[in-house]
Amino acid sequence: MTSASTFFDDLRFVIDESNLPVRAEQLRARLKLYPTMLAGQMAVEPFFVWLMWGISPHWQLLLWLGCAYLLHTLDFVTWLSARAATHTIHECEEWSRHFFSFALVVGMMWGFGTLFFFPQELLAQVLLVCVLLGLAAVATTMNSMHPPSLYAYVLGLMLPLTFRVMVEQDETHLALGAMLLLFLLVMLSSGHFLGKFIMLSLRQRFENLSLAHQLSAMNDDLELKVQERTAQLQHKTDEVSQIRDVTIMAMASLAETRDNETGNHLKRTQNYIRALAIKLRDNPRFSDFLTDDNIESLYKLAPLHDIGKVGIPDAILLKQGKLTPEEFAIMKSHPILGGNAIAAAESGLPTPNRFLHIAREIANSHHEKWDGSGYPQGLKGDEIPISARLMAVADVYDALISKRIYKQPFPHEDAVAHILQGKGKHFDPDVADAFQNIQEEFRQIAGKYQD
Repeated sequence: MTSASTFFDDLRFVIDESNLPVRAEQLRARLKLYPTMLAGQMAVEPFFVWLMWGISPHWQLLLWLGCAYLLHTLDFVTWLSARAATHTIHECEEWSRHFFSFALVVGMMWGFGTLFFFPQELLAQVLLVCVLLGLAAVATTMNSMHPPSLYAYVLGLMLPLTFRVMVEQDETHLALGAMLLLFLLVMLSSGHFLGKFIMLSLRQRFENLSLAHQLSAMNDDLELKVQERTAQLQHKTDEVSQIRDVTIMAMASLAETRDNETGNHLKRTQNYIRALAIKLRDNPRFSDFLTDDNIESLYKLAPLHDIGKVGIPDAILLKQGKLTPEEFAIMKSHPILGGNAIAAAESGLPTPNRFLHIAREIANSHHEKWDGSGYPQGLKGDEIPISARLMAVADVYDALISKRIYKQPFPHEDAVAHILQGKGKHFDPDVADAFQNIQEEFRQIAGKYQD
């Protein structure tokens, strides 16, 4: 019952909300072929007139041909004016009725033309039958997108032809009529199969498109959620980073206040070390280490270089005169104190932390010297971490140009000369050269953040 219902729905070309996209696509496909179909009809019709020219009255043939051409012209004008109107149910129903009406009229025009102009000679009859069978076969292929047109055209053409052949009542014509009936059934069955196949293909296509749209919508929704989550994580990361930076500055400021230093000393050393790092980043000896992330880490961690001074007694740290050897030995322990404090913090993490590792290098080794005469470990040359080598130049320069309780500030030129004298002794030669090349930038930083 369901199969029969589906067959009649296809035959009636029922159009509703559920199948509108498929029906509209079927009609659009037929509209694309329509000019070709009309041209084919108009090409075959003169051949039919030529075939019947010596058999039937000329004026009747010309009248038949004129009516056919007028019908095709009206059909073409309709197609030209409304071929894009296939979006609503009403528009699709209008085209369905139009296709059916013209197919029925054209099919009957051929069928009744055959009744009136049927030749007497068997050879001419066979030739005429071949022409009409060709039209029916082409119509089956071209009209499968719209079953009502197919049935109207083929039945309108083939039934009068079959009737006219079998009217002759001889064995030859009866056999030919039986063959025509069989051919008619084959054409209608083939047309129905092609129409069903096209219908199912279009339904599958639109189902696939629907699934693709659903998947795209799901992907868009997932991407939006990922973006929202990423934004939340970025906000949290920025928040943690800000808290970390503030904590570093608070700890460093606390250490510096015990040494009668100011916050500007921290800002100056931060900017010195970043300027040196940027200058040296293209040097092959430093390029692997001086990435954007590490340069930013150096800038943020520079204030922790003297964090170990919190462990030095005030009597030594704030002494105005020269320290005794014993006192100086205690003072020289502040890099170890700072490095150990940072190492203790790092040990509480599940995995090594690059950021804290650089902080420990700076605190531990910024008083080491290139020739090995520094403290606390007496490291020499490339044994000294790059971060500490840069910090050494930044710290010494700022110490020289700054006023201390035990000395007056050096002029910029004298500070530069002192550092260049220490090239290859106190300082890495390449770092000293980089400092010389950007010494004016150091002067500007010192002026911007002066005490």
